[in-house]
Amino acid sequence: MRHISRRIGALLVAVSTCWAAGPAAQSQASSLFAFTTNDFWLNLHHYLYVLGRAHRRMPDATQLAVASAPEDERQGLLLLTDEERSIWDASVTGYASSLSRQSSVFQPPLAPMTITLANTGDVTGFPPASFDAAARGTLERAATVYRKAWWPRHRAMNDQYLARLQQQLERDGPAIVEALTRIYQLSWPERPYPTHVVAYANWQGAFSFTGRLMVLSSNNNSFNDRWYPLESVFHEAMHQWDDRVSQALQAQATRQGVTVAQDMSHALVFFTVGYVVQRLHPDHEPFIDAANLWRGTLSGARVPVGRLRPAIQATWKAYIDGRGTRDEAFAAMVAAAAAPSP
Repeated sequence: MRHISRRIGALLVAVSTCWAAGPAAQSQASSLFAFTTNDFWLNLHHYLYVLGRAHRRMPDATQLAVASAPEDERQGLLLLTDEERSIWDASVTGYASSLSRQSSVFQPPLAPMTITLANTGDVTGFPPASFDAAARGTLERAATVYRKAWWPRHRAMNDQYLARLQQQLERDGPAIVEALTRIYQLSWPERPYPTHVVAYANWQGAFSFTGRLMVLSSNNNSFNDRWYPLESVFHEAMHQWDDRVSQALQAQATRQGVTVAQDMSHALVFFTVGYVVQRLHPDHEPFIDAANLWRGTLSGARVPVGRLRPAIQATWKAYIDGRGTRDEAFAAMVAAAAAPSP
């Protein structure tokens, strides 16, 4: 009998915070996320992907969310025989020469692989009936070695990460949902969001497929500490609204005869979730500030997102704090970013 992935729905209760959740928010948020921590094959796939990029010395391999992977590998190798080590080395090399060359997890073949392996649980045999033959062969050869040397530690990391996140959700989940739905004027879906915890995901530490599923990484780094997991899970969940937010921004841009900056929606997600969590926990430094993302680019834009910061601080933050309407704020943001467009 197949051991189905461990599901832990966050039972969220009302809490006394600066944004107390009302009855509607409590109803919507009674079960926000459906978590799994024991997707063996998903964990293996992403670990090999991250190690492959590290072995290729890709620039993103030093990012905090993946920087510990080589040392993790070194410790596991000490537990292996020469034959097992040879099998593992060949598997990492196989990924390094193929799948790990791909920087984006949102494009084929990586995206469908993640979706296929998600929610398959801790099973011995390779579960999907249809899968890339070469990748499947690599995963099957590496599986026994991974299960011996790394999986017990990775599974424990996943469970510990989720236990901490669950406590945060139980305290703050309803208030955050109420704030986000009020700010964006959108409804939170009744279906719990499928959320898969893995030891290593990608250099960003988390990603999602627009409402279909999200992947969070559990390895020990400073952005998996304190309130960052709470910010991360809601950040990824907010991408379920991407299409509707883009439509609302485009409507304002059409009225003004300008184009929407392609990184605006993502910048607003970063700022909004970080600010909402900071309102609940004043000691929290939002991720966009702590990681100094303002210096870099988002969502394929060619210029740093920091150019949007003054408008976000002056207009969007004021709207979050209760001044004006969402569409007025969207209109002002679109106008501020209109020239030049990235």
